[in-house]
Amino acid sequence: MNVFKTNLALFFLLFPVLLFAQERMSIHYYDELRYGIKNEEMSDAFAKKVELVPLNREANSLKKDVFGYLPDWEYVSGAQKYFRYELLSHIACFDFQVSASGNISAPARWPWTDVINNGHAKGVKIILTLVNFDKDDIRKILTDATVQRKTIQNVLTYMQSYKLDGVNVDFEGLYSADKGSRINNFLKALTDSVHAHFPEGEVSFAAPSVNWGGYWDFSALANSCDYLFIMGYDFFGKFSSYSGPTAPLTGGTYNITNTVLTQYKDVTDNHPEKLILGVPYFGEYYITESSAENSRIVQFVSSPRFRSAQVQSMVYGRLWSSKYQTPWYRWNDGHWNQVWYDDDQSLGLKYDLADSKNLRGVGMWALGYDGDRQELWNLIDMRYGSGVIPAPATPTDFRVLADTDSTLRLQFEIPSRATSFIVYMSKDGVHFTDSARAVTNNIVIAGLSPDSAYFFKIAAENSTGRSAFTEVLGGIPGDSTKVENLIVNGFDRIDNTTNTFNLIRQYRVPFLEVGRKFASASNEAIFHGRVNLKNYKNVFWILMDESTADETFNKLEQDTIKSFLDNGGCLFVTGSEIGWDLGRSSSSSSGDIYFYNNYLKAAYVNDAPGGDKATYYTAESYSDGIYSGVSRFSFDNGNHGTIDVDWPDAIKAVNGSKKALKYYEVPEAKGIAGIYFEGLFPNGTKPGKVVYWAFPYEAVYPDSKRTELLRKTLEFFDKGTDVADSHPLVPVDFIVKQNYPNPFGNGIPETTVDFVLPKHGNVRVRIFNVLGQLVYSRFFGALDAGSHKFVWNGRDAFGKRLASGFYIANFEFTYNGGKKLRNIKMALVR
Repeated sequence: MNVFKTNLALFFLLFPVLLFAQERMSIHYYDELRYGIKNEEMSDAFAKKVELVPLNREANSLKKDVFGYLPDWEYVSGAQKYFRYELLSHIACFDFQVSASGNISAPARWPWTDVINNGHAKGVKIILTLVNFDKDDIRKILTDATVQRKTIQNVLTYMQSYKLDGVNVDFEGLYSADKGSRINNFLKALTDSVHAHFPEGEVSFAAPSVNWGGYWDFSALANSCDYLFIMGYDFFGKFSSYSGPTAPLTGGTYNITNTVLTQYKDVTDNHPEKLILGVPYFGEYYITESSAENSRIVQFVSSPRFRSAQVQSMVYGRLWSSKYQTPWYRWNDGHWNQVWYDDDQSLGLKYDLADSKNLRGVGMWALGYDGDRQELWNLIDMRYGSGVIPAPATPTDFRVLADTDSTLRLQFEIPSRATSFIVYMSKDGVHFTDSARAVTNNIVIAGLSPDSAYFFKIAAENSTGRSAFTEVLGGIPGDSTKVENLIVNGFDRIDNTTNTFNLIRQYRVPFLEVGRKFASASNEAIFHGRVNLKNYKNVFWILMDESTADETFNKLEQDTIKSFLDNGGCLFVTGSEIGWDLGRSSSSSSGDIYFYNNYLKAAYVNDAPGGDKATYYTAESYSDGIYSGVSRFSFDNGNHGTIDVDWPDAIKAVNGSKKALKYYEVPEAKGIAGIYFEGLFPNGTKPGKVVYWAFPYEAVYPDSKRTELLRKTLEFFDKGTDVADSHPLVPVDFIVKQNYPNPFGNGIPETTVDFVLPKHGNVRVRIFNVLGQLVYSRFFGALDAGSHKFVWNGRDAFGKRLASGFYIANFEFTYNGGKKLRNIKMALVR
């Protein structure tokens, strides 16, 4: 055994953060690369000459400074409409790029007159963020007296022209020799000039969390300006070999506690008013070798923003790291995925540290990364604003269940800080006139008619206020043991769509007309196991235009539906973005595509027939399909009360399914609109059924047409199953086909390998170069029997382009009782 190698591996396992051994560019730089807006588009306010209001210094009553960076990509997306300005002391407008000549360019849509005026009215200081990430440019600015004077003069001009209250300097990637007196002298000259022209103007600097190499003089840096914004993140990231949080409070050698108490000790001890502790409103997403903390990273994926990480944590289950004092979550979709992020609990602990050392305040990268969520605003309000305990969050996992012929049972999960609940009831899902209060999350609504549908929404309350309402769900009273139909609302999307959260109302008339009863549940109640699909014969899944951001079917939902169909269930699922989310080989995982092909029994063709947006709004039935006899019908273009279905997926029938619906006057080659299947699913023990439309059922109008289509669907679900249409026999051996195209590269960015499993098992792919060195590895995890794909882009596990040559792809299939290996040779040409 090589003892040196063994000890080295142990060292890296125990101290993964030490791999980060030199100062790196911050998330500011990488987000600017990813999201930055290159064209300097001007605001309408520039032409309209909107008058700017001065700062109202009396309006701000925060106990500490709260300093937020606002990047132009968040401004352009409209993030400012969610700001609670009274909970901010500073908004740093990012980014004003300064060149090596001293010229400064404004961020996109400048001037941000709405932010300036709304902020000033609430006492918020609006700060210019002076940015350069090029070390040669920075050296020129720091050492050339003419350029430096021009830079400072341009800063003063911007401050004067737009009533700005200060400047934050974000220079990163400096030469080591520039991190001492040169940057300090520049900041001192800038600060003196700003103070001379604007006595109450402020100058600050975005400072690193660790003094890598010892080149920085943090005490002198703090003395050269009014205060420092410590970028308290990027401890783990795209440079890491092992998984972990971007901002650990504890754990490892370097963390936030070390930053405040050790790296900045002199400033913390002597001038804490010079420090703002910056915290992340983002996380880190990795593909890892295992499910464990500090697992070796196979691939860095992205830095997800809080607004998406928080939602996903509710899907996959929030975990807490006692080592790092941060939350994280994980899931397996053929390989292990880990996301580490910060929420109100972990940020609260960081604020405790800042407050315990009496720092000037806290701040964040970046405003807008929380979207419309309120958790992080509520934390700031409780800590530095009103001090009042926030209103509760919205109840989750809502469901309306059949109980008796005269009662419905409402259940949900109780959010933190809730003391009571208000329930609103409606008979049409639109007009809510009846209300009642409750103190339990298991509410029985009595005195109902078995011939009527009822709809409900719920909010949580406490002494501070009320939460937002849940989505609207409903049901028709009936014996809980006899109601066969469950409607699941999976339509959560709010960006770029119209979501009234009450589209279950579109089932009221059809179900009453056909004389059937239904219960309902949110999709969260399904994948959290609050409602068991197996208790119902038929499941109707609402997705409308739910898409990639909110996931049409996450991994937990896919697993639940697989089990339901494998055990003989009947699924009716409709939506215009399901194929776009799950079926595209360029963006979907192999697990998504497998589910789409083998359980929804469809293949993706295009985002709309011919790729034409807002063109096709009419469908018709096939004469030999389950909707035979149904005349041509239309779905909503935005004028009929639901949403504009402007991108209805174009699909085709595969794996034993049959054609149900087509788009009017669209050749089949461009894709059809709906399929149906009956028979055994891949791991089926009983014949099941699926009906899948590539546009939403809820968007069909009028009521009579939806009733006719529901009746036909239920007739199909009710009749006996023809098992002759079950899936094809799976192969008896493990098959790995030659990759295609081969060779690839040189304009062809990726190659695909089809492989087929004879039974359920685990698959790992390793790629070796001609020297036998491992260059890439991917663990798919557990896969079902059948066809799968592996796509490779000619890069190693860290995203680095590999050189031309031959590579060996080794496929390892392990299953209960055995293991099989297959190799193929691939040619990469650059």
